[in-house]
Amino acid sequence: MTILLKRLLLGLLLALVLVPVIQARFHFSKEANLAGAFTVTPHPELSWAGLRDNSYQPAFEQYLEDRIGFRPYLIRLRNQLSFSLFRVARSSDIVVGEHDVLFQPGPIESYLGHDLLAEEEVRFRVRRLRAVQRELSRRGVRLLFVLAPSKARFQPEDLPARLQPAPGTVTNYDRFVREMQADSVALLDLVPVFARWKTTQPYPLFPRGGTHWSGYGATLAADTLLRHLEHLGGVRFPGVRTVGPPRVVRAADSLRGTDNDLGWPLNLMTLREATPLAYRRLVFDAPRPGQTRPSALFIGDSFGWGLMLFGPYMQREFADDTRFWYYNTAVHQPDSTYHDTGEKVGNLDLRKQLESRKFVMLLLTEHNLVENEFGFTDQVYHLYHPLTATDQAAIDQLAQKMAGETTWEEQTKDLEGFAQRNREKARIRYERQQTR
Repeated sequence: MTILLKRLLLGLLLALVLVPVIQARFHFSKEANLAGAFTVTPHPELSWAGLRDNSYQPAFEQYLEDRIGFRPYLIRLRNQLSFSLFRVARSSDIVVGEHDVLFQPGPIESYLGHDLLAEEEVRFRVRRLRAVQRELSRRGVRLLFVLAPSKARFQPEDLPARLQPAPGTVTNYDRFVREMQADSVALLDLVPVFARWKTTQPYPLFPRGGTHWSGYGATLAADTLLRHLEHLGGVRFPGVRTVGPPRVVRAADSLRGTDNDLGWPLNLMTLREATPLAYRRLVFDAPRPGQTRPSALFIGDSFGWGLMLFGPYMQREFADDTRFWYYNTAVHQPDSTYHDTGEKVGNLDLRKQLESRKFVMLLLTEHNLVENEFGFTDQVYHLYHPLTATDQAAIDQLAQKMAGETTWEEQTKDLEGFAQRNREKARIRYERQQTR
């Protein structure tokens, strides 16, 4: 009996070793690919130099590990055990909150005020944004700053206890909204709007397994945006109608768009049951007399996808030349998929792109407020307020001075002083514009 047991154990061990090897060679069992972004190690080049300096061996080991049989299954098994037993996600970009609600760390950090900008910096940036708004308005273009709600601010009750903000926490959201309202920047702040809808709408506005507004919340936000633009630009958009009750989805594999964009990268053994989410059944009418599809330019982060993936708002309510500049870098044509045109914003004629539009919208969420509108505001400001010869000479002089300095402290001090002087000049220039 003991010998038989030993043989069985030996056979089991051999199977554990050989079956993954056979699977890697012949793929006799179909395996589902892992979700998320990762890089598969290429086959390293065998050389005497690589063998001598020990660079070939670990590279080849990683190459084999990436291709071992049943690797996706084993990773899912590990992830499932970690999630089920300890409520820990095997990803540095996912935080598991109460009731298994998933969050991203970035929005949490912003909600806690960890990326807080100085009041002077916020004030300067808002003044520049207002100056850009005035310049575009003179050319018949309406600029609107749209703030999308972050999941952390929308449902803080589901954040882990260790990640709750201290009483009186000040955030960039607080400072930017206050300054924009004080300086008459055209602003659509959807944060308080979603806070009101939270207690009145019958379906979730954020999915449990996603970081963006839900399909239902995105279409409500789009309706609100259209009404706001009608008031701002004096236009009437083609009608959008809801037909019948929404389609309610409970299975995770039936979710659409970004509604499970944190759930899929968990790579679990079984798909998690989703909180029932709703998708409105929408009909987009053709333009009637007095209605128009204005040309628009959207510049923003990934919350912009919701305005085209869950309903063709960008595609049907705006002109065909409407574009989405994702992070002010890649040019996307509105579509039901991520339609990257291959163009880069930096290669376009900025003046032509702006002045051919009726609306320009900056759409971003709280944790991207630190990103300076992805450089867009500064680009437009300098388009209409190019550097003078004096400004360029001052920049060249600063560059020469910094080239001769050896310490980071000296260079930082020079940059801070230069920035302060230019902010003061911008303030004076702005105040002069206000009196015209």
